Amino acid sequence: MMFGELPFAARFAAAAAAGFDGVEIQRIDEATPHAIAAAATQAGVQVALINVPMGDLLSGGPGLSGVPGREQAYVRALHQAFETATLIGAHRVHLGPSRVPPGLSRDDCLPTYLANIATAAELSAAAGIPAVVEGMNRVDAPDALIASVDLAAEMVHRVPGIGLLFDAYHVAKGGHDPAAAFARHRAIARHVQIADAPARTAPGTGTIAWDRFFAALADAEYAGWIGAEYPCAGDTPATLGWLKPARRSARAAPPRS
Repeated sequence: MMFGELPFAARFAAAAAAGFDGVEIQRIDEATPHAIAAAATQAGVQVALINVPMGDLLSGGPGLSGVPGREQAYVRALHQAFETATLIGAHRVHLGPSRVPPGLSRDDCLPTYLANIATAAELSAAAGIPAVVEGMNRVDAPDALIASVDLAAEMVHRVPGIGLLFDAYHVAKGGHDPAAAFARHRAIARHVQIADAPARTAPGTGTIAWDRFFAALADAEYAGWIGAEYPCAGDTPATLGWLKPARRSARAAPPRS
């Protein structure tokens, strides 16, 4: 989403120059694994997280992860993602959202989702790369299968070997307090993403109380990655006034053993 004003390969160096230690990759099909690894190495950044390919989700379709009848396509996407993550040294693999297709219910789709993420857990263990799931929100995506952080946490508890991707924007957009929600799910949080609500903009431009949220991370001794995830089609560095204060707040958290 960020540095969208630049070609894909140029975003790594731009992120490093802006003060980021790592990057997230939404679409791994934008370049070959070799090209991704080379760009990250040359820029001196790590790949914190990649997404499993999501099929037609970004173009408005239901996606793959919890869609009955698309199980084989999702397993192929999983293999591609973990192979890529291994080659580029990615720290996390996000298993991807899906929508409830017309004519089906969430109850129709959840068994498929659970079976798929169980397969992902096996691949995650084999690769030694943690896998995470994320809750969306019903305002932006009323037909999202996993439409809240609490439901995502339930999936984590039902499938051993999976962790939680905690997205502060989705929590706030769903009408909840990100700090309180993180405190509730701190034991299973393996990756954090941030953007302000209600418009998915840079932290400090909306309604989220970021001091409280970062204090919740510090209280939980969270020492994992924190990824900014908001769309930028123009001058991304101009939106980064929040970054240095956020880094200071994040460093208040003692390292986790």
